Amino acid sequence: MRYLICCFAVVLSFSLTNHGFAQGRNAQRLKQLDKNQDGNLSEQEAGKALWKRLSALDTNADGVLTKEELAKPRTEGNQGRKRPGGANNTFETKTFKGTNGESISYSLFSPKEVEGKIPLVLCLHGKGGNTTAANVAASQKIQAKNPCYVMAPACSGNAKWVLGGFRSSEGLRSVMPELLEAIAKLEETLPIDSNRIYITGQSMGGAGTWGTIVKNPHKFAAAVPVCGFWDAKDAEKIKDVPLWAFHGEKDSVVPVRGSRDMVAAMKEAGGKPKYTEYPGVNHSSWTQTYAKDELWDWLFQQSRKDEVKKD
Repeated sequence: MRYLICCFAVVLSFSLTNHGFAQGRNAQRLKQLDKNQDGNLSEQEAGKALWKRLSALDTNADGVLTKEELAKPRTEGNQGRKRPGGANNTFETKTFKGTNGESISYSLFSPKEVEGKIPLVLCLHGKGGNTTAANVAASQKIQAKNPCYVMAPACSGNAKWVLGGFRSSEGLRSVMPELLEAIAKLEETLPIDSNRIYITGQSMGGAGTWGTIVKNPHKFAAAVPVCGFWDAKDAEKIKDVPLWAFHGEKDSVVPVRGSRDMVAAMKEAGGKPKYTEYPGVNHSSWTQTYAKDELWDWLFQQSRKDEVKKD
């Protein structure tokens, strides 16, 4: 049965992204999924398997595909699935070549109107290549209250965000050198507030968030690692970084002790990290995390203590 559901999800999502919602047999199938018959399709109605393939169509990241989003021909959606971080079509795709000769691709969301300097939110994806944070941060809801640039870089092949952490780094390289240079370039060319650059990531990106601030403790105004893991011996280096970690109690992919031990070690070193653990939740703790208004309100209140000197 699970196999049949997954096959249906693949076929249906392919048809949707190429032909739109309200066409032929696909319209009838989706009408059956639309339990409240409002013409929209929610994440709950679609189910996890299908939603994972349709989420790129959710341009405002509100967890609901509207009639307009579903009916629109999705030539854009095909490109959207290829965007780094699984970013939706409100993002541009860019590539930066570092001084080390390595290139990094990233999705960039830019507000239509910018007044003064605004924050940059860096979102690191998990092993599956997606980051929920990017689309949420770029949503109308977040942007209306806290306009910001959103960057979702790609890390694939024989690379990791940062060497170290939960799994072996043997034979792998870090993308951090070219990523930091790409951020620096954005700071030069866009009105980014260098005192308010934030970093967050899920799963592999959660480990990348921990590792990135360990290697660069003075770069980021705040960090939000979600179901990540790092060696607690490095906690002293980041004790002064405003941080809110999240993890599911029953995580079977990345052990919850990865967050527990780091948070405990930071506190022991004199830091004041925040920590939320979801009882009974497995690996996908990012869904609940990035839906929290409290998290985003807290994040945008943070600013670097060692402020960058203004010219």
